[in-house]
Amino acid sequence: MNNLGDILKETRQKKQLSQLETAEDICSQSTLSEIEHNKYIPNTQLLINLCQRLSINFKDLVLSENFKVCKEKYFNQKVKSFYKSCDYHALNAFLNRPTVTETVQTSKQTQAYYLYLSICAIHLDNGLDQAKEFLKLSLACAGRSRSQTTLTRIGNIILAYVYSQQGLRTSAYRQITLALKDISTIKYEENLNLVFYITALSYFQLSKFSLSIKTIEEGIHFSLNNNSHFILLNDLYLMANIAEVIKQNNYHLNIKKFNIFNNLVHNHIYENIK
Repeated sequence: MNNLGDILKETRQKKQLSQLETAEDICSQSTLSEIEHNKYIPNTQLLINLCQRLSINFKDLVLSENFKVCKEKYFNQKVKSFYKSCDYHALNAFLNRPTVTETVQTSKQTQAYYLYLSICAIHLDNGLDQAKEFLKLSLACAGRSRSQTTLTRIGNIILAYVYSQQGLRTSAYRQITLALKDISTIKYEENLNLVFYITALSYFQLSKFSLSIKTIEEGIHFSLNNNSHFILLNDLYLMANIAEVIKQNNYHLNIKKFNIFNNLVHNHIYENIK
């Protein structure tokens, strides 16, 4: 499955939506069918509309595999359930229950625990400063090992995203460097795809569109080289949003110099961007 149409179809089926339901008020069912059969390449606005219908949010920090926050299997399943459904209010309340906090024991569990609290803070009213403090606590639990785990890289890159939202460029760039360091040489895990994606999202937040597109391209190659399609639709959705921002604001960026979709489609999804 190396085409945009296949990825859209798979996502639609996971959401248990018919073609008619997905296409309603967006395009004809026949057009969606042609897209899913890789016979028609949507422009950026059509792709954005389809992603929104499929409940894809390019600002959601989605994990492929969840991290364990404690020794209790039931508690970890509850965290996974709340996180997967993006119910951050319920997740935050659950994480703060004494019965849960008392079972957080190892440094890795504590690291994951604070990571989830930081994600809740980002999506709720706690604010970015609170998220930043949770992330620093999470990373402190990682110790000073030169070998970064996937969990540590995720913490570093989410911290970069928080810094980017606060306009702290230097701090964001420093965390990006840490998160990406030697990433192609370590044992592959699907959550590593997220490091590239959040890097691109951070650059987008800082209006570094060229760097964002370049990182999306690298992330897509990284995913496909490891036979994974995790976060690919989010990559394409983010790319479409970047293209629309460039078009609407008349930014001077030659978007067509990037070969980002060569492994996914046979024509450029941004072919109508002038």
